[in-house]
Amino acid sequence: MSIVARDQGGNVVDAYSPSTSQVFTVGNTTAQSTAFGSNTTLVRVSCSLGHCHIAFGTNPTASITTSTMISNNSTSIFKVNASDKMAYIKDAAVAASTLCVTELV
Repeated sequence: MSIVARDQGGNVVDAYSPSTSQVFTVGNTTAQSTAFGSNTTLVRVSCSLGHCHIAFGTNPTASITTSTMISNNSTSIFKVNASDKMAYIKDAAVAASTLCVTELV
């Protein structure tokens, strides 16, 4: 659940509490995270070393041709359902990729 907070400039911002994090070395075949917690509706996904592709759902499969691409050295926030999982994969041309998914509550 987000709360409304103010930044140092006095601007109103949403603030989320980070919860469980999972870190993955991304391979050339699709793999899945464990299920997100029952209070999770948003996740923060960070990618480093090389771009990769992700998908969300109850039993997701990531594809390098049809799934959302996460750019190298980037972070995005996604809306998810409680108990969803995240699938991930990298293209064989990408030497290495690491993902971190953090549940936001």
